[in-house]
Amino acid sequence: MGPYWILVAVAVAAIFTLPVAVFVLAPHPVSSQERPAARLVVSVAADNETYIPGQAVHVSVQLMNAGDGSAYLWFGSTCLASFSILAVDGSVVYDYRAHVACGPMFTNLTLGPGDARVFRFTWTQTSDSGIPVPAFRSYRIQGVVLSSKPSPGPSGETTIFVMSGAAGPNLAFTARTDKATYVQGESANVSVMLTNIGLETIVMHFGSPCFVQFLVVDETQHAVYNSSKWWACIQVVTDEILTPGESRSWLFSWGLTTDAGQPLAVGQQYEVVPSFIWGNATDYQRYVSRTNVATFTVSAFTI
Repeated sequence: MGPYWILVAVAVAAIFTLPVAVFVLAPHPVSSQERPAARLVVSVAADNETYIPGQAVHVSVQLMNAGDGSAYLWFGSTCLASFSILAVDGSVVYDYRAHVACGPMFTNLTLGPGDARVFRFTWTQTSDSGIPVPAFRSYRIQGVVLSSKPSPGPSGETTIFVMSGAAGPNLAFTARTDKATYVQGESANVSVMLTNIGLETIVMHFGSPCFVQFLVVDETQHAVYNSSKWWACIQVVTDEILTPGESRSWLFSWGLTTDAGQPLAVGQQYEVVPSFIWGNATDYQRYVSRTNVATFTVSAFTI
């Protein structure tokens, strides 16, 4: 036997004589892997699926812990939840946060497994500028919890439909300006026309002779001027009767200023939107099925 076979024999012997370590992977107990965890779910509901124009929409935003562990939420303001109204294309029609004052305040909320918290709101079918939204279309209601931890807070949504309204009174508002372009410092003459475009005579009752207004909105649809804020009307009961096809017109002189008395910014396009004064004629605003706005621009010099 040569030296080669001697070496092989020594190696084989070493394998059986040296200690061998055997590793066995033992799984951890199941209970140590499946720890209780919270699962926050937001559901949004309205009190109806369909609404007539102008009808109040009551919104509920429910926050629920659907997990098997406790949930801890932290907040940095007095507003714990909010909602927005979105058009079908996703654009924001109404944001509740733009109409409330949320003061700074640190607070927390604890929800055990299965616990829920409900936040309630009301939407009057107006846009952020206070203009009634168009009828015969769907709107998405998006609710959100305004927590700083977790951030962003959980959210949910639902959809409603605003009908065109029952057959009956049918009104149209039209706004016009005497120019398409104004020089900063000029005054504008704004006319507002209300027309009965329905087949029935409509009789309207108001608490004062001032029941028509116009709003001016900028390119972001933010209302910069409200004509009714500058009126002082006596409280005299007034009836307005419009037969089918009949119109009423009002002419206003306006100095092209904002509600704060500042001149309008130059280089922007503005819209003049006619409507009833909301506090006095909300019942009649729902009869308005057509609103024609006027557009104009403000220039720093004469064109």
